[in-house]
Amino acid sequence: MMPIPLWGRLILAGACLLAAPALADTPAPDTSLTKVAAREDLELAISAVEAAIPNIYWHQSRRAWAAAKAKARAGVARVSDSEGLWRVMRPLLGQIGEGHLSVQLSDAMSQGYRGAPRFPLDLLWTERGAFVLAGHGAAADIPKGTRLISVDGVRDADLLREMVAVTPHDGVIRTATMRTVSGRGFSSILYRLRGAQSHFHVVLEGAGGRIERDFPAVSPLARPPEAADPAPLPTLEWLDDHTVYLNVPTFSNARLRKVGTTFPDAIQRIFAEIERRGARDLILDLRENGGGSEPNESILFSYLVEKPLHKYAAVEARARRIVVTSLSGKRFETEVFDDDDKDPQRQIQGGRWTRLNTPPNGLMSRWTAFAPIFHGRLVVLAGGETFSGGAELASMLRHTERAVFVGEEVGGAYEGNTSGYRWNLELPNSGMKIAIPLLQFRMKWAGRRSHGRGVLPDCPAPPEAMQANERRDHAWRVAVALLRQDWQTPRRALCPQTD
Repeated sequence: MMPIPLWGRLILAGACLLAAPALADTPAPDTSLTKVAAREDLELAISAVEAAIPNIYWHQSRRAWAAAKAKARAGVARVSDSEGLWRVMRPLLGQIGEGHLSVQLSDAMSQGYRGAPRFPLDLLWTERGAFVLAGHGAAADIPKGTRLISVDGVRDADLLREMVAVTPHDGVIRTATMRTVSGRGFSSILYRLRGAQSHFHVVLEGAGGRIERDFPAVSPLARPPEAADPAPLPTLEWLDDHTVYLNVPTFSNARLRKVGTTFPDAIQRIFAEIERRGARDLILDLRENGGGSEPNESILFSYLVEKPLHKYAAVEARARRIVVTSLSGKRFETEVFDDDDKDPQRQIQGGRWTRLNTPPNGLMSRWTAFAPIFHGRLVVLAGGETFSGGAELASMLRHTERAVFVGEEVGGAYEGNTSGYRWNLELPNSGMKIAIPLLQFRMKWAGRRSHGRGVLPDCPAPPEAMQANERRDHAWRVAVALLRQDWQTPRRALCPQTD
């Protein structure tokens, strides 16, 4: 939902993607750091986020931030390489609770990770625990759906807390981390947290009872190639003469341009068909929608709600230019707004800048009319991957009480996010890059629901291991069953029981 797309927010992206392993005779890259160099990078990161993030205390208290900084400064004294610095800095940034604040590994760190053996199980993480999706190497015989109890004596709940601490997330939402560490994500982040391990002592619980095994680590080649990103086009499927299923996997203009279309064109064609064929019920799937480009979330909303919505209380930046200086005296700076930014801004108290409520975007859901408007019943599938602009759309639909929500807690905060333009700051000694979001998008209704949480489902239906990667899963069946009931407003819908 941003002026520029923010794909790559997950720390699994970019430099840390698993690739072909390094050759055995290739020397390990040097990522060593002196204590002085490590401290300079840490202090620069602290200075930059404090100077650039519009409200660093949106999801944390001043006391919590001071305590996190003190802990990181104590920890950096023991750092001797970039990996150690990451283990100190990433939890510090996670304390801020901004899901668009990410860290990209240096080239040297990525090279070292590519061929490193990892934990041998792919997992699905949910609020009910972690479940095996697939095993590799000596773990290939572990049945799908087996529950993980512990790894090296650390229970699943404690492992998840470790994962949340070092992955980007909004507020106190855990579902975004659950989707990040599902599949092979857990093995990747566990390696970054612990470094190389030859074996793992794993306790599981299956249909036949308790399983306790020592598994050797596996090469990245033991896992099949990663699946491609889902196709970006919104797709429509007719379930019967009056019910349609609409999957909208992205709001990214860049991804849609690659397939030769734009979001406004693609979504207009879909709603024209919905109108022409007389649909009365709509299932909108946002489970893969991690956002993309402003104002596509508002465009889709405007086909579902006729009255324009004043959605933002404010869109603000700390300043037009952000400047910080490292301990060695080097100056780092960035301009917040692009030269071709079409949204008028004005300066307010404290040197901050705020967006005026004028076209093209302003603070509204729309300035021009869209047609045709769908007035029928709406069920929304959403979850941990529903983020950024996807989460904003969920927030708008929840605020207007337009839909029944099915799935799990939305991965982006109900009250808005800090995103938009970003500062890709390269730390001078480790080479890691911090992507710092520069605009605070605060929803008009911020603070009226649980602070730091995402839209909660009316009918909980989290992912299940035995149905992983199936679109017609338990949540989908709940959505279909809901539309078989006789209700006209979301408040009157009753969550159905399904197999």
